[in-house]
Amino acid sequence: MSSSDRYGTVAILFHWSIAVLIVIAFALGLTVDLFPKSWDGAVINTHSLLGLAVLILSILRLSWRRIHPIPEFSEAVGPFVRISAKVGHAALYVLMILVPIIGVPTLLFRGRGLDFGFAQIASPFVRSKEVFGPLTEFHEFAAYALIALAAAHMLAAVYHHRVLKDDTMRRMSPWVP
Repeated sequence: MSSSDRYGTVAILFHWSIAVLIVIAFALGLTVDLFPKSWDGAVINTHSLLGLAVLILSILRLSWRRIHPIPEFSEAVGPFVRISAKVGHAALYVLMILVPIIGVPTLLFRGRGLDFGFAQIASPFVRSKEVFGPLTEFHEFAAYALIALAAAHMLAAVYHHRVLKDDTMRRMSPWVP
């Protein structure tokens, strides 16, 4: 459970699990061409499954957040920072949901399906560059925006911790007492 000044264990697990999955999915998306050509299917499938995991965990995290209120800001945090944090977090949630949602039709219109190991979903569409081309560009742009916003989020947390020396980072970190 969350306390008045710190997120609970479940929220922290959601936060860091989603962060790690995003970094791995983004890295795979960037490096897919560096792998041997015979690995393309496996790398793209792994990238897609990680994206779906991000989508599912993000929706679960938002649901959790509605039931479990977030900790209050410290009194020292001014209105600009409070508003910036709310806008930044909202944008992160939108992108964490939007990027995988765009990725699914991108994958399917490329004529690729998904392999879950225990079940497969074939693409119901004929490969269409006219559709997947623009979708790919939008998916990539949104992914870069997500990474940029996540990096700004991380830098803001470090700034709060190192420069302002407040409890902002401690609220979500299992490593900072």
